Amino acid sequence: MSKGEAVYIISVAAELAGIHPQTLRIYERRGLLTPYRTPGGTRRYSEQDLERLRAIQALTQAGINLEGVKRILQLEGAVERLQDQLDAIKDQLADARAEANESLSSLPDILRPTIQDLLGG
Repeated sequence: MSKGEAVYIISVAAELAGIHPQTLRIYERRGLLTPYRTPGGTRRYSEQDLERLRAIQALTQAGINLEGVKRILQLEGAVERLQDQLDAIKDQLADARAEANESLSSLPDILRPTIQDLLGG
C-alpha cells in the first residue's frame, strides 16, 4: 500500500489516530483534511491523511487553535513546494555548469581560467 492510497474508513482512521470520528468530520469542515470520497460518498483516509492528523493533534496539543493549525499547514505546504522548485533550479544550474565546463575544454588555455572564475567553478 502506498502512502497516498486511501483505504481506511472513518472509524478505522479515527481509531488509528486516537480521536473520535466526529473530530475527523470537524477537521474536514474546517478545511484541515480532505479525505478521498468513493463514488458513493464514503470517506476514505490514507497514510498521508493519518500523518496530517498527527500533525494537527500535535499543534492543537501545543495550544494552537484550528484556524492557526490550518494556516501553519498551508505555510508548510508552500515551503515544501518552494523547496521542490529550488531543488529543480539547483539541478538545472548544475547541468548548465557541467555543459559550460564541457564547452570550456575547446577554449584556448589562456582564456579557460578567467571564464572558469566567472562561472564560479
